[in-house]
Amino acid sequence: MKDINQLIALIRELRDFTLLWLGQSLSEIGNRLTGFGLSIWVYQNTHEVTELSIVVFFTTLPGVLITPFVGALVDRWNRKWTIIVSEVFAALITLALALLLITGNLQIWHTYISAFFTSVCGSFQMTAKAAALPMIVPSNQMGRANGLIQFSTGVGQLAAPVLAGIIIATLQLQGLLLVDLSSYFIGFLTLLLVKIPQPKTTTSTQGIRTIFNDIIYAWQKISSHLFLLILLVFMTISFFLNGMTNVLINPLILSLFSAQTFGKIMSIAGCGMVAGSLLMSIWGGGKRLVNSLFIFSALNGIGLIIAGIKPSIYTITLGIFISYFTLPIVLSTNSTIWQNSFHPNVQGRIISLFGTFTGLGLALGNISASPLADKILSPMLFPGGLLANNIGLLIETGQGRGIGFLMVIEGLLFFVISLSFYNYFAFQTIDEEMLVVDEEIVDEETINRLVNKRNKVTSS
Repeated sequence: MKDINQLIALIRELRDFTLLWLGQSLSEIGNRLTGFGLSIWVYQNTHEVTELSIVVFFTTLPGVLITPFVGALVDRWNRKWTIIVSEVFAALITLALALLLITGNLQIWHTYISAFFTSVCGSFQMTAKAAALPMIVPSNQMGRANGLIQFSTGVGQLAAPVLAGIIIATLQLQGLLLVDLSSYFIGFLTLLLVKIPQPKTTTSTQGIRTIFNDIIYAWQKISSHLFLLILLVFMTISFFLNGMTNVLINPLILSLFSAQTFGKIMSIAGCGMVAGSLLMSIWGGGKRLVNSLFIFSALNGIGLIIAGIKPSIYTITLGIFISYFTLPIVLSTNSTIWQNSFHPNVQGRIISLFGTFTGLGLALGNISASPLADKILSPMLFPGGLLANNIGLLIETGQGRGIGFLMVIEGLLFFVISLSFYNYFAFQTIDEEMLVVDEEIVDEETINRLVNKRNKVTSS
């Protein structure tokens, strides 16, 4: 009850965060509607999965590659107006698609271009919003704030397919695009009402060489602290495994069950994501975020093992639910650690560099999942295959068992790595206050207290 009251107090007292959160939540739902609707349009007009893959490629990879430069620019620019300008450009892209569709001129290659520029706008938006959060939310409420952001993502992921289907059936794709434009307009209005203090910048504004220096500076900041370097490696591995999972879930379910059953399972999984983000919003991650991060990561691994171990609707549903439930908690605790560890004037560079590593991990996971499952493991787990009479006795053989075995391997890796790091940092007796690595964000009294605490831990 105390945690719920604190969440309500956060929403009431932090007017600027609440306005930003509500407006951007509606805007995100609109984005998901457009993405879902365009994917349907592309497939209906081409009947080729390759075309969808190209759209996904242009939606993700460009944003990942430019993110380090985006972070350096966000630290130089006004963060509120960076978000606003990005929002306006994204809205103009949607408007252009709507006009092309209404006039009958929309072509497949238009979706590639729109996906590319939407990815660029999204990179600026996400980096600027993440860097702005420490300026409008106290550090002790950061976990709850990140939980609310993940809650919006979970609701959007759950609601977008249903809403998109209804809107397309009644208003067609052009109506859906106009709904997305309306969400942009609401997001734009709320942004105008939000006050985001601008941190004192220490960066020069001249030359591409200086931008490269800023990126190098961010890497030096991260690499000079062992814990954050370990966390960066761990989360890159986490995104790699989740990237594989994202590719494997659909064929795992559809190889065994109907499309209708697939929809039910994914709806339950979406409820898991909403429940996990709601828990994080109320709880905030606790006083020891490091422990929460690794415990729920290990639980994510257990969920993957359960999902892949048997070709049963019950085990697959339970496993995916657990995995989706833990995901917003892991992402929120990770974001909170990074945001509370550095001064606001370097947040853009730090967050963007982190996003580059994890984004590449995600992309590599997406690419590697299908060859591993289809070309290597699946033939081994068909009757008469190399693993049919050993591993196959445990997880069964036949259709989809190669995918299931790969998910079990992922889960085991995730569980072992998470548990190992949890035990290591528990042995080091590291707590949240000792994670502050940028002394510019605390006053002299706090610095002395942290130093004394470190000395006590060392002497004990």
